[in-house]
Amino acid sequence: MEREEDVQLIRKILSGDEAAFGILVEKYQKSVHALVWRKIGDYHYAEDIVQDAFLQAYKKLSTLKNPNQFAGWLYVIANRLCIDWTRKQKSLRKRKPAMQSLEDTRREEIEKSSYTHYISEQQVTERTEYCHKLVQKLLKKLPENERTVVTLYYLDEMSTKEIGKFLGVSANTIVSRLHRARKRLQADQERLIQEVLDDVQLSENLKEDIVKQLESIQSTFDSFMAQAKSDPTSGADILTEAHDQVEEALKGEITSELAHLAHEIYKYMGKPGIEKNVSLHRRYLNVASDNKERFWSHRQLSVNLAMLGRNREAIEEQVRLYRWACEHMSDADVLYVLSSCLEHARCWRAEGRIDDWVQLYNEASQRLENPELSRYDRCNFLQIGSEILRAYGRSDETLLGMEKLERFNDEPDWEHYFRFWLAVRTNWLLVYSGREDWDRFDQALTEVSTFIEGEMEKRDAGHSVNLGNLHWAAHDIGCCLVWLQKYNEAKRFLQVAIDVDEVNDYGHFMLAVSIWASERNREKTLHHLKFAHEIVLAAWNRGKYYQMFLGTPEFADVKDDPEFLKALGQK
Repeated sequence: MEREEDVQLIRKILSGDEAAFGILVEKYQKSVHALVWRKIGDYHYAEDIVQDAFLQAYKKLSTLKNPNQFAGWLYVIANRLCIDWTRKQKSLRKRKPAMQSLEDTRREEIEKSSYTHYISEQQVTERTEYCHKLVQKLLKKLPENERTVVTLYYLDEMSTKEIGKFLGVSANTIVSRLHRARKRLQADQERLIQEVLDDVQLSENLKEDIVKQLESIQSTFDSFMAQAKSDPTSGADILTEAHDQVEEALKGEITSELAHLAHEIYKYMGKPGIEKNVSLHRRYLNVASDNKERFWSHRQLSVNLAMLGRNREAIEEQVRLYRWACEHMSDADVLYVLSSCLEHARCWRAEGRIDDWVQLYNEASQRLENPELSRYDRCNFLQIGSEILRAYGRSDETLLGMEKLERFNDEPDWEHYFRFWLAVRTNWLLVYSGREDWDRFDQALTEVSTFIEGEMEKRDAGHSVNLGNLHWAAHDIGCCLVWLQKYNEAKRFLQVAIDVDEVNDYGHFMLAVSIWASERNREKTLHHLKFAHEIVLAAWNRGKYYQMFLGTPEFADVKDDPEFLKALGQK
């Protein structure tokens, strides 16, 4: 419920509801302050850092890929600010050697300096100041991980479950840390901590100060969005900043939320990011909190190795994950290992181990009879597996897989029915063309063409249609026809797909291939190549279509053409 509430608030904020951000601030300000205070040891500077953390979070909220991870993401921002503050303090001490160092300063002087401003502004009692000192002394007796939990538990009255979610560990771990902390402290000291931390209040104007600056931040953010729309590369500095923050955070304890956040950031950094993800998951696998996290991380490790072309390692990790999943995970997870990434298919082929993969696939297929498996799990496994078999030239096994898929996908009202219906027909097109069985090929093409034409007629007549289904039908059939070198037919379908969803980078690229192969129309071809390249740049996948361009036979005569290179971002 907590995370669902955060997701709803974030959606409101991104829609322009500033009051929703005030709710988030009120919800998390105490717990973030507790963490910052614990890290830097100064109550009032901690308030400034908390304010900066929320301001940065507001400014970058649109870059948060998974709103469910807001709490952990906010902690990463606050942690980075603590590190920056600590570095500045060290730098100031180095520049002022005549000043007495903290090591040489008596504890009473440090504490007096830390709280002087607070006392004058808030007019707190001498008892409060005294208690603050005692609390600091008591907390310093605890190891860092226990100190964090005690501070959150007493300062913000967070439950063990809430603290676990916030720090990315299980509630049982939090309970254990609290138990160990209590044993280290005497009962009367523990009561004193509870009494004092219950009395501590953050500055009432903290939220007000944050909200006052929202207008200027919103203006800056709007300017950035306007610039990003005209120049997709203009957000690179934000990605770099996020990368630097995560890199710094990863120097400490790696939690599940931090691992997921780092993974998302690295995904948008091209090959260097993929390499960083390999290192990240090798490390995270050793500390993952449960089997679900281990499964996710191990799968990401094998996928990223495959994307780097480290074929042997990728195969070893995939097999290792498959065997581990057979022992520890559900049948659905076991099937997912073999059907979640087409990148692995290239690895098995490159290593000459197609028969080994087929043996593994057939072994996993026996789990399809498990009545506890969902229809989606069965259909997804059969679709992806059959596509890999087709790529390996195993047409008989592909057709058998499509037959099974049709049997499981037998209810037109099912929400995923259309996806698998279309997958069967696109596979038929590719298999029957390879066999030169043109009667069955034409039958499959007619089925999909009739669907597309019918949906377009309904749309033109003002009736409601599923534009997603229309788009993917036209897109997938168009791409199949390009692969089969039926360019004139492909153009018609791909144009429909782009008309329905213009932001379709691969559709634009394939349409450019078709136009150049059939018309040699330079202007139209360059338009679609440039469009595909720029859409992908907005997603930080730099150079994707330049590499595809180099490997596309239809463009063999223009690989060094300056206009084509310029359209693809090459100087």
